[in-house]
Amino acid sequence: MPIVTLDNRSHIAIDGEEAEHFLHNLVTTDIVGLSIGQLRPGALLTAQGKVLFAFLISRTPSGFMCEVASQDAAGFVQRLNFFKLRAKVNICDPQLVSMSIQWDEPKPNDTFLRDARFANMDVWRGVEPRASSVADGVWTGLRIAQGVAEPHLDYAYGDVFPHDINLDQTAGISFSKGCYIGQEVVSRMHHRGTVRWRLMVAKGESLEQGAHVTAGGKPAGTIGSVAVGTALALVRLDRIKSALDQGEEIGAGSKMIVFSLPAGVSYDWPKPADIS
Repeated sequence: MPIVTLDNRSHIAIDGEEAEHFLHNLVTTDIVGLSIGQLRPGALLTAQGKVLFAFLISRTPSGFMCEVASQDAAGFVQRLNFFKLRAKVNICDPQLVSMSIQWDEPKPNDTFLRDARFANMDVWRGVEPRASSVADGVWTGLRIAQGVAEPHLDYAYGDVFPHDINLDQTAGISFSKGCYIGQEVVSRMHHRGTVRWRLMVAKGESLEQGAHVTAGGKPAGTIGSVAVGTALALVRLDRIKSALDQGEEIGAGSKMIVFSLPAGVSYDWPKPADIS
């Protein structure tokens, strides 16, 4: 029964009679379709479609609860209040929480919710205090294998589109609801198939977070979270595939890297016609 405790998390309660409408028309997640007991990822975007804040959101009996990295909580609340205007919505001050994460077992109890970012396995999150049974590196390794990115560790706000960090793979984006901030750009990328950056699992010796990846001498991405010889990397799939096909070196500095797809993703290596 692996358990890890994350202390750098905050909860933000959002309620009021217009809370659902407010959030549904603001963020990438399908808020109307979110039921009590579900926990989905989502993002608040810039007008250009870049991720400004990432979060996990659940429905509560009185409204909604957003979980964010504690360092982002104040800024996220400030940005939500900026868009609130006269809407009948209450956005509460962030509350620091410790999240217990468990996997490889049935749901512990009703206070735990399944983290939808892990598409092909059950990972449960809850605020019930439980002692860690594994090191943080085990949790990081699980995230890497499943292609689950965290802001600041694997990408910077303002630099990535939702597809880049797999929100399209984990019900973090709705392509059927109406407009939200950045929706036009995200929808166009999705329907035209112009997504080039994706999360990949990198394997190699002495991988370092923040190291720049090159493929055939061209910039091709950045190494993110690292755990025991593996890393989560955000890379240009077309450049990695082109280098592989032509037998060119792929690495970070002098270190050679082998890439593979995260578990359970629907995207694949680009076809020759997609490589430039």
